[in-house]
Amino acid sequence: MTGIPIACSLTSADATDRSNEWQRFMVDHVGGIERSETSARLRLNEGDAAVLAATDLAKREKACCPFLDFRLVPLVDAVWLEVDAPAEAAAIVDQLIESRGA
Repeated sequence: MTGIPIACSLTSADATDRSNEWQRFMVDHVGGIERSETSARLRLNEGDAAVLAATDLAKREKACCPFLDFRLVPLVDAVWLEVDAPAEAAAIVDQLIESRGA
């Protein structure tokens, strides 16, 4: 993640729409959050809809914010979406998950 500028390529209007998408995603598809200083692990609700929504949203977010790192981690008991940011962009992770009251 080093060497990548901390900048988002979305317009202001598109950023507002994306923020709304993250809010809906957190409410509809996330059952739990584990937070560290520069990352978050989002435990997805059971079912294909949550996995598909996470994959789609993470892919589009990575396209506009290449400094963020996303991983989908399927385990036996849960599927997690992991989001990592460089230390100077840790607040952006907070913005992504804030709608759930983490």
